[in-house]
Amino acid sequence: MKEPNYTPGERLRLEFWKYPEHRLHYWWEAEVAEAREGAVLLYMPIGFEFHHQSKGKTVQVDHQGYIAFFADRWYSGGPDLDAQNQVLEYYWNIQTPPLFEPRRIWQYDLELDVRCKADHTCAVVDQDEFEAKVPLYPHEWVKSARSALEEVQTHVRERRWPVLPPSKDLGWLERI
Repeated sequence: MKEPNYTPGERLRLEFWKYPEHRLHYWWEAEVAEAREGAVLLYMPIGFEFHHQSKGKTVQVDHQGYIAFFADRWYSGGPDLDAQNQVLEYYWNIQTPPLFEPRRIWQYDLELDVRCKADHTCAVVDQDEFEAKVPLYPHEWVKSARSALEEVQTHVRERRWPVLPPSKDLGWLERI
């Protein structure tokens, strides 16, 4: 698997695709905040544009956020923050391991997501969408996606990078 090779300050396009259609689901741009062996952390400022191709919508996001992509993991995610850097929520995508290309990271979205509040209380969402697609996914993808659900919750519970210490629960963010 190709390792990420990005430089802080570099701008990247992030793409999540649908399988088996090989259709772009959603995308946005972000800046490399930190590069580590086997991982990269990207930053999105308040007002960044999120392009949801499947829903035909583009929105300006009213908060800032970070998202970490790992070379060998079936998930990505990180904190959404307000203007004072207070954690609003964590959002974790269950996906195929990312493909790191020049100026681009892409992967297949596997429908499942894990949302965690600032106090680290987590909830799995979109399980019905995932189950509907199970017959279309390769067996290994299904197995890895299901394992990733527990891996994400362990990641948050153990406060692994880029998870911040728990803070006051501010409820769930509105998502498109």
